[in-house]
Amino acid sequence: MSQITFRCAVASALLCAASSLHADYNRRTAIVEAVDKTRDGIVTLKVTRVNDFGKKTIVGTGVIVDERGYAITNHHVVDSCTSITATLADKTVLDVKVHLELPRYDLAILKLNAPEKVKLKALSFGPASDVLVGETIIAVGNPYGYTNTVSTGIVSALGREIKMPSDETLTELIQHTASINPGNSGGPLLNINGEVIGINVALREGAQGIGFAINADTIKDVLRKHLSASKLSKVTHGLKTEEKVEPEGDDRQKVVVTSTSGDELKKGDVLLTVGAMKVTNRFDLERAMWGYKAGEEIEISLLRQGKPVTTQLKLGKPVEVVSSSRGR
Repeated sequence: MSQITFRCAVASALLCAASSLHADYNRRTAIVEAVDKTRDGIVTLKVTRVNDFGKKTIVGTGVIVDERGYAITNHHVVDSCTSITATLADKTVLDVKVHLELPRYDLAILKLNAPEKVKLKALSFGPASDVLVGETIIAVGNPYGYTNTVSTGIVSALGREIKMPSDETLTELIQHTASINPGNSGGPLLNINGEVIGINVALREGAQGIGFAINADTIKDVLRKHLSASKLSKVTHGLKTEEKVEPEGDDRQKVVVTSTSGDELKKGDVLLTVGAMKVTNRFDLERAMWGYKAGEEIEISLLRQGKPVTTQLKLGKPVEVVSSSRGR
């Protein structure tokens, strides 16, 4: 074989190899899948404030946490606002009311006014306890008004503490390197499974690649407390539970009964579904019971010593606490 023929043969082989590699490369990476999976549960917030200098509109981000219209964002995004709108991924614009402000955590719970024909999607929370330093994360938000911007990075550290301009100190934060800017506040920090592991809250001014997020366990605890079945539907379930996390697997998050006031469930039962809702965390348990009334029964499927069991739990009525004062 002549030198020219040999070179042509090598070049042809290299081109074929390159074409084969290109054909086999999957552009739908785990990051692409996670972004696609969560897009409909992230909203663009337009917040209007009025001061002595007139009207000012800022942009922030929110995460839908229940299909019936509840969402969460940072308190500093909606503080002192006069009106808020939320724009969904399909460009639908909804009016928003602030349901509850929680400046201690720099969180606010919102209620989206969605007509029945608009179907909302809630995002799933991942456990904060298994977040890994060095793992890939994704931030989605609206930096400087550039809607639905995606950036990636890694978890840099856990358990960080920062002092906010409001003088509140936020603890147990996730530090990460995903690019965030004004407008990202209130938006999700996702893992590559598409689970919300945090809510972006702040960036370090003058630095690059130093962002902070409120961890998912803090958020779930806030939601469980302030959007409980007792507060929203005036029913109690009498269950005390804890969350356990397996090392891996799609169903690694579990809600386990630690005590109960009735006989229907037992200590150690692992909850699977409550009513029509799959339960993976204690906030799920609370929102599964919204809309029920005291005295009604709700169907629960669970694992008891590894075996599937279905039972009915009768819901009770919260005990009213009557405060009294004594004159002096």
